[in-house]
Amino acid sequence: MSLIPVYHSRPSALHSARAGVGAAFCCALSLTGALYRHPMVLGAALIATVGAGIAAGVGREVARSLKLALPLAALIAVVNPLVYSGGDTLLVRGGDFLGRRIDITLEAMVAGALGGLRVVVLIVGLGLLSAAVDPDELLKLFRRFSYRSALTAALATRLVPVLARDAGRMSDAARCRPEPAGRLAVTRAAVAGALDRAMDVAAALEVRGYALAGRAPRRPRAWSRHDMRVATAAAAIAVASVAGAIAGVGHVETYPSVEMSFGPAELALCAGLLAFAASPFVGRAARLGVSNA
Repeated sequence: MSLIPVYHSRPSALHSARAGVGAAFCCALSLTGALYRHPMVLGAALIATVGAGIAAGVGREVARSLKLALPLAALIAVVNPLVYSGGDTLLVRGGDFLGRRIDITLEAMVAGALGGLRVVVLIVGLGLLSAAVDPDELLKLFRRFSYRSALTAALATRLVPVLARDAGRMSDAARCRPEPAGRLAVTRAAVAGALDRAMDVAAALEVRGYALAGRAPRRPRAWSRHDMRVATAAAAIAVASVAGAIAGVGHVETYPSVEMSFGPAELALCAGLLAFAASPFVGRAARLGVSNA
């Protein structure tokens, strides 16, 4: 099973909202991970993201992105105290390695753990985007600005899994031979097959007139109540995160000593993130049906 979340249509407010609005909601949650290092704020953002995924019916897909993020977070948490020994609280006095002395400090461990937690929030937020936002609709937003770039991205998302399957089948076929071919030969065959497929696709697109296509016309679409609710939640999360960062909420200082602010402002920000993330999925207006306002 792939660790990368894949979009499947679900009966939820997030899936029913237009692609741009859904992407803004997921990116607003990830924005918190980019702006803050405070563990309580990051924990609230992570809970809000996972809760939104469960409410949208993509809890398993979000769990996959969490499995992908945790090893990266652990790697950051382990590497940071090994490569940077700043801080006042010395925990382990190591020896010399390659002409450099390795000393592990409490502050470096805390900084690494917080950096890993930020990565988890970012990846899980983007995982929610991958699982709950239709990639085809999202690419349609870019075709008004660059038609060829949008077409290239659309083809890439479709052809990459096909080419991966072709390479896997070639590898299996090579292992079935009495004298299996080397990796270089299998790679060369896979690349040649990918180029042949690309030429076939290019020829088919040229015959259908894609080379002469211009910017797609804009087709107005009425905003639904789901669009409004998800957009309002995305704006509220982004404004609260940016305003809190500007005001100094969730201040964290790791060097030369660990200092974190815990107070009503941090609690209010965490409560706001949780409430805003849950708002599109609660109430009678979150039910599917005739969605136009």
